[in-house]
Amino acid sequence: MADERWFKPIEGRKRTLSGFYAVLYAVIAAFFSLWYLYTSGFGLVSTETNRGFYLLFTSLLVFLGLPARKGAPKDRPSIIDGVFIVMALAAIGYWMDQYVDYAINRVSDPSIWDLIMGGIAIVVILETSRRALGPVIPIIGILFLAQLYYGPYLPGKLSHSGMTVERIIEFTFSTQEAMFGVVTATFATFVFPFMIFGAFLERSGAGAFFMDLATSLTGRWRGGPAKIATLSSALFGSISGSSVANVVASGAFTIPMMKRIGFKPHHAGAIEAIASTGGQMMPPIMGASVFILATLTQRDYLSIALMNIIPAVLFFTFIMLMVDLEAMRTGIKGLPPEEIPRTRDVLRRGWYFFIPLVIVIGLLFMGFSPDLGAFWGTVSVLVLSWLRKDTRMGPRRFFHAIVAGGHNNTSAGAAIGSLGIIIGGIVLSGLGLKFSAVLVEFSGGNLFLTVVLVTIISIVIGMGSSTTGSYIILSVVAAPALVQLGVPEVTAHLVVFYAACLSNITPPVCVSAFAAAAIARADPMRTGFAALKFGATLVLIPFSFVYVPELLLQGSPVAIAVAAFQYLLGYGALAMGIQQTEFFKGRISQWRRVAFLGAALCLLFPLLPGIEVGGFALLLVAWGPTLKELRPFRART
Repeated sequence: MADERWFKPIEGRKRTLSGFYAVLYAVIAAFFSLWYLYTSGFGLVSTETNRGFYLLFTSLLVFLGLPARKGAPKDRPSIIDGVFIVMALAAIGYWMDQYVDYAINRVSDPSIWDLIMGGIAIVVILETSRRALGPVIPIIGILFLAQLYYGPYLPGKLSHSGMTVERIIEFTFSTQEAMFGVVTATFATFVFPFMIFGAFLERSGAGAFFMDLATSLTGRWRGGPAKIATLSSALFGSISGSSVANVVASGAFTIPMMKRIGFKPHHAGAIEAIASTGGQMMPPIMGASVFILATLTQRDYLSIALMNIIPAVLFFTFIMLMVDLEAMRTGIKGLPPEEIPRTRDVLRRGWYFFIPLVIVIGLLFMGFSPDLGAFWGTVSVLVLSWLRKDTRMGPRRFFHAIVAGGHNNTSAGAAIGSLGIIIGGIVLSGLGLKFSAVLVEFSGGNLFLTVVLVTIISIVIGMGSSTTGSYIILSVVAAPALVQLGVPEVTAHLVVFYAACLSNITPPVCVSAFAAAAIARADPMRTGFAALKFGATLVLIPFSFVYVPELLLQGSPVAIAVAAFQYLLGYGALAMGIQQTEFFKGRISQWRRVAFLGAALCLLFPLLPGIEVGGFALLLVAWGPTLKELRPFRART
């Protein structure tokens, strides 16, 4: 019998492993994390080993931890799981062993074993994605493989001469352009080390510290728990970078609190869902997609993070404004004083949890790679945990942290191989540029309409997919269309990144909202629509980047400051227009609501020269009746 002090039962969504299988899972997850912790610190590993190990260990953990179908065993792997494990070991192990020989001797002339193992690997990778994420990503992968074969039958500009099955398998499996391509390399090199870093932070008590800090800062304000959810998701998002992980981690605490003080269940879930989605945009770490973005645009990660500071701060400010107005409109108060810790006490207990983040940021500013920052951040967490007895990471807690790192990767990592297959299908057929040409042609070359189409496409592609999956596909098929219309490359990629984030909260399929609804015991669709209301600016942000590049720190300091102030006022006007409530007087008349919405439209969509002046004028008209009756914004009861 396994010692459960070390080898705890592995609880997944559909299967709980114990005994021997829990030990096996934990050992694989621990080796997985230790291997990439080593490579992030020292980097002494071949390219094929780095990429192959990532897909191999991800697949092994998925086949052990997730059943193939509803009737499969819930406490152990089945025979089918064992078959897939053997297939994964054989096919991916073969690729790692044979890649160098293939690259030297067999390019464009694959052996029969290359093709057999390639076919097996494709099946394994698609099944890995299906088990962890559902059928959407693998179906898209199959469609993009099929279009390579049936190219002559595709309509219009999308058609091509078609490829043989042998060529499709060779390109998808044997090269480093598809399954083992840049997406896999980015996750193995940059993203996974940060997941390990996040697991160590959480195990050392950082998650609880950030939650307590948010509670101490905002708990006594009206609607306090909702503001706790917003602030803690922003803070925790800098650790996890995953919207669903944020929902699960902080929502289990904040959603019941919000419901207890008077928020409707679907509103409580919606606030947590939109705040957690925003965690992917919050520097310094942000979400996994940003590492892909930096790689594809050949920009350093730090510059991307800096560009997102103003949009992220404005986004969370809007959520705070919406929450405050909702609390005012419905009469919801803050937490009882006895439930709110003192900020001074919280900081005294856990101030040092900021040090690992400072180390990561400092190394980035010094020009070191993100993975090295993640390595030293993890080491610093381990050392700093010994400052307090209750947070010390001894051998057992260290082991649990590295197991958690491997375990936490399965949801995000399971999509990576399939996304590589999709990218390979797009690259081999030239579909990306063709689709972009069709997109530009359909919009008539109108930039505004093109951004609208990109947003709609992102919502469709994002149904049941992760932000990372949606962004990677959009980066290839949609971003080039924006570049073709004169949008700078980095801006174009940020447009599609934020559009991909939007799919997390947009019905009919919105994974973050659904996760929050499950915790809140609310209707998923109502939760999704409410999240869209509380995060309305997420719809607008892609347009903002195109027409107001100053928000991305592109311009003089004065121009950047003016743009940020303009959008702050615009977000405030939008919040009051949506909620039909203002901060100082409560409910407002219908004509003032229309005036606030008009002001927001002018300030946030400066499509015509000087239109923002009209926005400022409308804002003064709407706010005029109460300017002389202002009272402090931070009402606390």
